[in-house]
Amino acid sequence: MTATLPYSRTLSKQLVGRGTWLFTRPAANSPLLRVSCNCTRSGERPYSRRTYLNRVSGYKHARTYATATEKPASRPKSHTGRDPPKRRATTLTKEAKPAKKTTKKPKKKAVKKAKPKGRKPLSKTAILQKQRQDAADLRAAALLQEPKQLPQTAFTLVFVEEAKKGGDVKSNAGEASARYRNLSPEEREQYNHQANLNKEKNIEAYKRWVQSFTPLEIKKANNARKLLAKKAKAAGKKTKFLSIKDDRSVKAPQNAYSFFFTDRHKSGDLKGMSVGESGKLVGKEWKSLSPSEKKPYEDKAAADAARYEEEYKTVYGVDSPRSRKRTS
Repeated sequence: MTATLPYSRTLSKQLVGRGTWLFTRPAANSPLLRVSCNCTRSGERPYSRRTYLNRVSGYKHARTYATATEKPASRPKSHTGRDPPKRRATTLTKEAKPAKKTTKKPKKKAVKKAKPKGRKPLSKTAILQKQRQDAADLRAAALLQEPKQLPQTAFTLVFVEEAKKGGDVKSNAGEASARYRNLSPEEREQYNHQANLNKEKNIEAYKRWVQSFTPLEIKKANNARKLLAKKAKAAGKKTKFLSIKDDRSVKAPQNAYSFFFTDRHKSGDLKGMSVGESGKLVGKEWKSLSPSEKKPYEDKAAADAARYEEEYKTVYGVDSPRSRKRTS
């Protein structure tokens, strides 16, 4: 008889030592050893080796693990005559999906427009340079480079001759004065004749110089000269800037009072009076006039204003300041 028993290694050693049966031990795949024993009773013929191996192999392939036993089906409960309770239909409510959080898009920060940078204050050097440039532009507009004038008097001719000899101005002036007083009639006549010729030459040269510019340029030059004279006076200087004489310039219009004042002086009634006295008297007379008496002078003033605007446009090529004020 051959059996396979689950013994541990230690127990199998004890059985082999104590028992009278023959135990054999194949290789085990688990901590519990499969021990095969070959037991024969006395008087029985032992199995052959082939029969032994066949039986042992059968035991080796036998199931040695526990299996779950199926429970018998329970009997149905006795019918009580009552209908089984109906199952309530459970309506599966779909779980509401969590509302998506509306994440507000971050608003773009409005880019503030860079404020225009204010102009930096000019330095002292820049201010001085600007003042110098403005003064140079003003002097250039004033047309100060007039043609040189020849001596126009006999004394000036004598002084120029003495200055050519050398020396300072004071000594030359003294010598010229002494010489001029001692001139003979023939010499004086000769100097006077030369002075008259020089005067005519100066007039011609000045006229050519003036006509080399337009009437508008001459007008602007006179305005610049007036401004220069004003600045010189404010600075305490005695420099004079004479206006350029131009026959092409347009005369300013007169008002009604100017025409009345001219008529009163032409009458001869104001002879022997100073300018201040005659002015006060004419002013009182003008105020005492009735509107009908002022009407002729006002008509003259209106006609003169129309003449001025027409000539201004013709000569200067632009509208008069009065007409520009009315249109603006």
